[in-house]
Amino acid sequence: MSKKEEKAVLEDLDFKCSSCGSCFCEESQWIAGLLESRTATCPSCGAELLLGKEEEGKLAAFMKKKDRFGKAMFVFMCAYSLGGLVVSLLFGGLGFVLYMPVGLVAFTALKMSFDSRSDLSIRLEVMT
Repeated sequence: MSKKEEKAVLEDLDFKCSSCGSCFCEESQWIAGLLESRTATCPSCGAELLLGKEEEGKLAAFMKKKDRFGKAMFVFMCAYSLGGLVVSLLFGGLGFVLYMPVGLVAFTALKMSFDSRSDLSIRLEVMT
């Protein structure tokens, strides 16, 4: 996944440090490490932070949902591209122009079914 795609996937996810109150967003490798070890360091204040069980469940569910959306989009785009090719061959350019709104409606429905939730903020507690 490119950095631009990764940023788009994770733009709805923020981490909040309970020590200094700063909010930050990190890349997917950092999140995978957080889920594995359940500990992290705040980039602002350097405090050692711990991911609670409830927050871990929310984060894991969020990442799983984003992964499923990516796979569904891949399947959708393959089918849509093939359909567009068939429509173009059968009806020419005008047919494809009329076919495009169908894809936009289908994409919107797919996006709404996976992304019905707004931003997620994960609170990381200070290790004692």
